[in-house]
Parts: sequence; structure tokens; C-alpha cells
Amino acid sequence: MTTISASFFVRAKRLRRTPWLDVIGAAWLVLVGGMFVKLVLPAQLGYELRHLFLLAPVLVLIAKDLSHLPDALERTRQALRTRTWRKLPAAWLPPEFLGLLRLDGALRRGFADWLLRRPHIAAPAGQAFGYLQFGAYRTACAILLVSTLVELPLDAAIVPWLIADDSKRMAIHLLMLAGALSSIVYMLGDRRLLGKGCHVLTGDALELRVGARSHGSVPLEAIVACERLNESADAWRRRHGIDACDSVRVSPLDKPNAVLRLQPGNTVRLAHHGVERRGLRCIFLYLDRPAALIDALAGKPQ
Repeated sequence: MTTISASFFVRAKRLRRTPWLDVIGAAWLVLVGGMFVKLVLPAQLGYELRHLFLLAPVLVLIAKDLSHLPDALERTRQALRTRTWRKLPAAWLPPEFLGLLRLDGALRRGFADWLLRRPHIAAPAGQAFGYLQFGAYRTACAILLVSTLVELPLDAAIVPWLIADDSKRMAIHLLMLAGALSSIVYMLGDRRLLGKGCHVLTGDALELRVGARSHGSVPLEAIVACERLNESADAWRRRHGIDACDSVRVSPLDKPNAVLRLQPGNTVRLAHHGVERRGLRCIFLYLDRPAALIDALAGKPQ
């Protein structure tokens, strides 16, 4: 019984350390696998088990949420000790969900800044390392803009052939319009927040910023080395025995081509997708010229 309990807590801890995006991907695979299993089962048996096939991926997400119960209890105790009652509801929500709400608000504020032509916040003085000149971000923005604008007339032309009811047709048109406008708002807000699109190396730290998605300061004494990345981030982590939760990807869109290795027990705090990340062992970066940052860090006293 003791062995079973220990194994349960080990697996629960491993699930807690698994990123939510990986868990969502696993739930999607469970859903697709269940659909294939239903296809090969006899029709009557597949019909009887249809609810189970739909429930299975939800159970994966529930297990991930329950694995964070100790964190939720600790946040609740902290809110009660400090008498910050407004934090109690948020204490029981996944931090990643709250982070996405913060990111959503930041992108909308970025769009408002773009619309009102407000000045950019000045970057710190230092050596800049860009990530937009050779990356795919600008191309992706152009594709998104063109596809969104093309989608609306196609929707207006095709939906009347498929939906006869006027009210349903109008609802679909409004939903498509709202989706298109939201996509443009988020894109323009994100582009506004990226600014010149660069990280800055100052005298004592590397200032990382990819708009509202990732930003923070990495002290030079916390950096072990900066290396060129010639493989996938997952392969590099496996080769160095680093968990996904101990790393972060700081890139607007492109595959990382450099990696910062950090000192164990460092005090680096990096905001990523609205959530403060601590205890990082490595940071994956995309840079237009990764060799420039590698050489600059090599010449800095650490």
C-alpha cells in the first residue's frame, strides 16, 4: 500500500509539472483515439459507449486540474493570512487561465495604443538583438490579414446556400465577423507591443521582451552560457535532462535557434503568457543573428 501511495504521489507531481499545453494535446489525442476505436467497434457497442469516448479527454483535464490542488490550498491560505479576500476566487483557478486573461487584456490595450498612436515605451540602453528581420512573424501577420479579409466575402457568398433560416444565417455572419475582428485586434495589438522587436544586453543583465507574451530581466551572473541551437528544443532538453516546466520559449513565432543555460537556484523571474515563471534552467530564444548574442555574452564578465 505504501508503494502504491508513493507511486501515486510521484505521478501526481509529474502531472503538476507537465505544461497545460502538453496536457491539452494529450486530451486531444485521447479524443481522436476514442473516435477511431468507436469506428472499429460494433455499431451497438459504439453507441452505448459514446458518452465514455466524450468523457475520456475531459478526465485528462480534470486530473491535471486536481494535481494542482496543493497549490490552490496554499494560495487560499495565503489569501486568508493576508486578508486579501478578492484573491480567493482566483486561488482556485489555474494560473495559466488567469495568465491568458492578463494576456488578452494586454493585447487589447496594445491595440488601443496603436489606434490612438501613443508613443512606445523607450527600451533600456544597451546592445540590441533583433528577432523580426529574418523571422516569419511579418509574413504570418500578412497571411492572417489577407485570409481574414478573404474569409468575410466567402462567408457572405457561401452561407446563404447552406443555411435557409434567416436568423441562423445572420447569427453565423455575426459570429464570423466577430471572429475576424478579434483576430485583427489581437494581431495589431501584438505587433504594437513588439515595438522594434529586440532584446537588449545592458551592463548587468539581458532584458528579454517579446511584447506582452514574454518579458523579464536575466542577470548576467545567472547565465552559464549561450549556445547555438541546431536541434529541436524538446531534443535539447531530453539530452540535458531538463523538464519542460523548467524551460521557456521566448520567440514571437519562429523555431528557437539559441538557448540560454542558467545557473541552478537562480532568481530569474520571467513573465510568460501572463504567468510569472521561476526556477528556470534554460531559456530558448529566436534571434536574427544568434552568433552576435553568443559573442557578446562571451565577452561579458559573469
